[in-house]
Amino acid sequence: MLLALGWLVFASWWGVVLNREPTAALIRAGGVLAAMLVVCAIVMSAWTSYNKWVARRGKRGRSSLFIPMQWERDTLGRPLAFPANDAARAAPEVRVVLRDGVKAYVVAEEETSL
Repeated sequence: MLLALGWLVFASWWGVVLNREPTAALIRAGGVLAAMLVVCAIVMSAWTSYNKWVARRGKRGRSSLFIPMQWERDTLGRPLAFPANDAARAAPEVRVVLRDGVKAYVVAEEETSL
């Protein structure tokens, strides 16, 4: 209720402003706003294009160097073993087990009880 009342007061004051200002001033203000929107759109487009260009090169500055993921070893240096044929992607449960120093991702068998 208070929110609707606040918007009503806001709209009514804009009505007062629009009735007091000459049409030429309103057209100039609209032109300035339109020019600002166009400039912002151009700058935003240029900035986005620049960021895409930087990302394609793979060099993102000193603080956030692009480091490609390597899936041969984990952070402790243990070798990784994954299930064949991307079975882990569709499996409802995947367990991580350590077997002879190899970190293996194993698709868990579903237990069915009758």
